Amino acid sequence: MRIALPVILAAACLYLAALAGCGALKEKTYTPTEAEAKFVEFCRKEGQVEVTARQVGRTERIFLAMDEPIFNLKAGESSEKPTRQPMPFSLLSLDGEYFATEFRIDYDIVPDVLPPEAVTYGSSYNEHYTKKRQLVYQAIQEAFFNLAKDEETKATAPVFFVVVVSDVSKGIATKSTFYLPDLKAFMTEAIPFEEYYLRENTEIFGDEKLIGDRTGRQLALEEVAWPDFLTAQIKNRIRFKFSHSDFPPKADPDREVLEAVTNTLRFYPFTDFTAVYLHNRREKREMTFTKDQLKIFEETPDWEKKKGRITVIRFPFTNSVPGSATGDEKPTDTNQPETAQ
Repeated sequence: MRIALPVILAAACLYLAALAGCGALKEKTYTPTEAEAKFVEFCRKEGQVEVTARQVGRTERIFLAMDEPIFNLKAGESSEKPTRQPMPFSLLSLDGEYFATEFRIDYDIVPDVLPPEAVTYGSSYNEHYTKKRQLVYQAIQEAFFNLAKDEETKATAPVFFVVVVSDVSKGIATKSTFYLPDLKAFMTEAIPFEEYYLRENTEIFGDEKLIGDRTGRQLALEEVAWPDFLTAQIKNRIRFKFSHSDFPPKADPDREVLEAVTNTLRFYPFTDFTAVYLHNRREKREMTFTKDQLKIFEETPDWEKKKGRITVIRFPFTNSVPGSATGDEKPTDTNQPETAQ
């Protein structure tokens, strides 16, 4: 089953917007082991939810099993078909990889096409799923936002998080991968939700091995690598721009793709690349840009121009989870680490 991107966006908005501005930065710091134990304890105490947390190198992998379905399906609000208006561009295919110190992006973009026929049903996240995701993010905030520095504990703290929530009765799961400083920046209102959404990579997948698996033992315990994380974010930005943004692509799709690449790489401390290679499959055009050339295509969004003071609000955690929405609402379509401004 394919779930439309606006559904993911809507649910993400609901459980993250409920936490925005609530980046409780407490004085006490934790070692990675202490933070992991506190995370599990918080989920158990505050939400009666059992989670599994395992650190693999610089990655914290979290698994939450659900007995309820993740998705709801319902009829659309109207049976009338909306007028189909041509779109400036349509993204038919997109692929990306990091190879031989280059980020390589391959795409096929078609101009002036009609959008697909509207479906007569809608999909949304189940209320149980939404609440448990909210709980997980609150627990991450409570336990991992105050990790002690590596040199203080002589331990390697996680910077990447992989959160998998699985319907163990059907083997369907969601997987979200994010950079911890990005989440911190969003929750302290240093970046808006629209930017954070582009930085967190969320996917839906199915695996029969997940049926009955309550601890995630069937999933590979892999560490997130910088090139993989950045490639996924680049693709996320490109898909959003060509499919869901309120600001449609300009006349030059190659430039739009390159700006998506540039406005991903410039925010992160990964510098072990020499160039970006683009392959426009439709036009049979190949282009290579060096690091210095990429700087020409950097854009400064409005939120980045507003260099205001960050306000930190202490969040009063209770046994209740903020919000009880089901993910039906669709927000307006419109993610900054500690190492970048």
